[in-house]
This record gives sequence, structure tokens and C-alpha cells, in this order.
Amino acid sequence: MKTAAHCLWLGIASLTLAACSKPEAPPEAPRPVRYVVAGATASQQGDSYAGEIRARHETNLAFRVAGKVVAKLANSGDRVKKGQVLARLDPSDYALDLSAKQAQLAAAQSDQAQQELNLKRYRELLAKQFVSQAQVDGQQNAVNAARAKADQARAQLAASRNQTGYTSLVADADGVLSQMVAEPGLVVAAGQAMARLSQDGAREAAIQVPENALDKVRRAGQFQVQLWNGGAPLPGTLRELAADADPATRTYAARVAIGGDSSRLQLGMTANVALPDAADTRMRLPLTALLDEQGKHYVWLIAANGKVARRAVTISRVDADSVTLSQGVRPGDKIVTAGIHLLRDGQAVKLLER
Repeated sequence: MKTAAHCLWLGIASLTLAACSKPEAPPEAPRPVRYVVAGATASQQGDSYAGEIRARHETNLAFRVAGKVVAKLANSGDRVKKGQVLARLDPSDYALDLSAKQAQLAAAQSDQAQQELNLKRYRELLAKQFVSQAQVDGQQNAVNAARAKADQARAQLAASRNQTGYTSLVADADGVLSQMVAEPGLVVAAGQAMARLSQDGAREAAIQVPENALDKVRRAGQFQVQLWNGGAPLPGTLRELAADADPATRTYAARVAIGGDSSRLQLGMTANVALPDAADTRMRLPLTALLDEQGKHYVWLIAANGKVARRAVTISRVDADSVTLSQGVRPGDKIVTAGIHLLRDGQAVKLLER
């Protein structure tokens, strides 16, 4: 009896313990975070120059004939394809001229046919001695003149067709319209620039070099190009240096061809272009990436396994919205920029699109 009671008590205890046991917690979902890729900055003192990202090939587009704009088919900032029509002039006058040239060609061809028929008859009459050789030669000259007139009319018709086609402003390459000034109602002259096309392909940094740095820039030839939006610096090569100084600024325009990954280069971006000996290993990050605890400074580093680790850093400069670090971060490190106070060491994170 005691044995049965003891077994019953053990069964009840087991059920009680089972009821009190909590189910295993599900794994914590990775926390979404925003981040930047650290990149070396350039010394703000020394041989470095503010630049603007430009296309290697920039083209001013213009109508090849004069006229009044009647249609604007693209705007500044639009991406366009080669052969795409961007604007049109009123083609009425050119269409009338084309019709006139077609009529002139038809008349010239008719006259040529008549003169050739007359020459055939003169030769038949010459065989019967009804006309002289001089008369036949005169008719041959008339045929030659009619042929020349027809050729002239044919060339004039081709030119008129070209003129009619020139009433359309056409993109000559794939690219982006950095400027578009054509507007309906505007009367333009032949060759007057209506649009500026920045062609796809290579990108460059446009900089201004002072007189006292010309020799150093020529000798160096190589640069480091750092974008203001962060990331690792890109290699640059001096491609062009103006021979004459700008009369207002007394600086020389230069173009630095940019190598490496150009996918993050957008037209108009600001860049810092530095000579190799003016570059250092400091890192500039958004101020929101900096964590302050008890007088010490940290950032959250995103490891390759998708987890974060707190890393101590040394500050060299603080600006309104950014901080420059002298130690603790290397080029290419991924650093959290938002929600830094909600993280802990080893926590898994999910990277949001930048």
C-alpha cells in the first residue's frame, strides 16, 4: 500500500515539475542596423584639393539649324540613350524647302530625259545627213548640262533632307543630361548649346591647382580620391592639366581619372583629391556612430559573421555631423551608425540598405 502511494506521489511530482518547466526560448532575431564602410580620409592641410565628380566625356548638344523650339522631350537629370530625340524645332520651313527641292529634281530629271531623247534623234538624222556633226555635238553638250543640273538638284535635295533632320536634337551617346535649356517657344541659332550630356563610362574628379603646386602635381601624377560620403579611397591618375590659368582664380583646371570601383561615383559628388604623401590613415565616420561611456569612446564593428563587437577608438577631430578617428578603425570596416545604444557584444544584426 505504501509502495503504491509512493509511486503515486512520484507521478504527481513529475507532472508538477513538467508543468513548471518553461519551453525553450526561440532564437533572437537579428536587429536591423544602418552602417557605413570606413574609409581613410585625407589631410585637410597640405596637398589636397576639393573636386567634383564629372564624366570623362561631356558633350554640348545643339541644333545644327536655326528655328523655334516646339517640343521638349527630356529634362535635366534624365538618363538618355544614343539616338533618343531630346527636343524638336518647328520643321515647317524646312519641309517646304524639301518639297521645293523634290520638285526641282523632278524637273531636272525630266529635262535630262528630254535632252537625251533629242540626242538620239540627232544621231539618227546625222546618219541620214539631215544634220551636221556640229549640231550633234551641240545636243551632246545640252545633255551633259541637263545631267549636271539633275546631279545638282539631287545634291540639293539630300542637303534639304539633312536640314529637315537637323530640326531634332538627338543624344549622340548613352548618358545623363546634366543640363537642358531648350524650352518650347525659344528661338535658337544654329550651334547654340541646348543641352549638356555626361556620357556613361569613366568618371573623373575636376580640381583647381594653384600656381605654386603645378610642378608637384605634374611630378606626382598619382592621387587618392576620397568621397565625402565615406568608403575606401580610390586611386586617381592625372589625365589633364590646363596650360593657362583661370583669369579670375589664377588656378589651373585639372582632371584626375578615377580607377577602382566606380559604381558609387555619382555625377556632381564632392571629393577630396590628395597627393599620396598628403594622405593619412584617419577615418571619418558619422557622429551617430560614436558611443561614449565613462569618458571612453567606442564604435560597433560588424564582423564577417554578422555579429557586432564593441571596439575602442581614438578621436582626432569632431565636426558638426562627423568624427575623425586616428585609431581603432581600418579602411573597409563596417561600422553601425544608428541604434548604437541598443546593441550588445556578440549580437547578430541585419544590414539595412544604405
